[in-house]
Amino acid sequence: MKHIITVITALVLGPLAVLCAADAFPGHQTNHHGVALYHVSFNGGAAEVLVPEQPAPGRPWVLAPSLYDPNSPVLGNMARTELELVKRGFHIVAFGVGNTFGAPDSLVKWDAVYDAMTTRYGLSKRVSLLGVSREGLPIARWAAAHPGRVACLYMDKAVCDFKSWPGGKLGVGKGSPRDWQSLIPLYHFKTETEAMAYDQNPVDLAPKLAADKVAIIYVTGETDDAVPYSENGARMEEAYKKAGAAFQVIRHPGEGHHPHGLADPSPVVEFILKYTGSPQ
Repeated sequence: MKHIITVITALVLGPLAVLCAADAFPGHQTNHHGVALYHVSFNGGAAEVLVPEQPAPGRPWVLAPSLYDPNSPVLGNMARTELELVKRGFHIVAFGVGNTFGAPDSLVKWDAVYDAMTTRYGLSKRVSLLGVSREGLPIARWAAAHPGRVACLYMDKAVCDFKSWPGGKLGVGKGSPRDWQSLIPLYHFKTETEAMAYDQNPVDLAPKLAADKVAIIYVTGETDDAVPYSENGARMEEAYKKAGAAFQVIRHPGEGHHPHGLADPSPVVEFILKYTGSPQ
């Protein structure tokens, strides 16, 4: 009977009824630097959800592999970006997939998170994703696998081809041999040759992302030798330019791979606001 009443109410009142019908986040509320934080359990783990005092129209949200620490010298700027988005009415949903380099088995976990956030909790059907460094692999690969679900990507010094990092096989990036050996079995590759022939890295998927109108903002350090822009973001940018799609680059002269994020997150926040259709 409850479901019948909800459906009838939605037909009469439209989007307002759907918003009111959305479930409240469960469990005990804690405080994350002045923002309400909830832990939502899934079979594959728990999501950390930052909830704004006043959700923006359309209930926009960001999915991230991490909830960053404002006190971190490396990631503090990323945390400030998340907190500023909450002030603008965004929910931030952090669900880690571990050090799995965007491997298919790990990305399935985000499917359940997306389904719950958009149905049970009434968040927008078109999400934004953000990630730093190796987190570029999962966010871009999940976006490409789910057309129509992603509004934009914020990629901060982000890996776009695992042959660059951790592979170190493209001539500029130094790579990480230990992580490269971990990646091969996670993708179920039998040999390194099979890994080198793989054609589903973000750089390969860029035309698909551009066709789906997934806007990208990419922050790079011009002396980054861990994730060089030439082997990663530049190749995404080239594909986007060919497609006439939205790709914005912010370059830091003289900066390497660290720190991540912008001391003033306004350019990133405004970009995300623009491409989610949220009010300025």
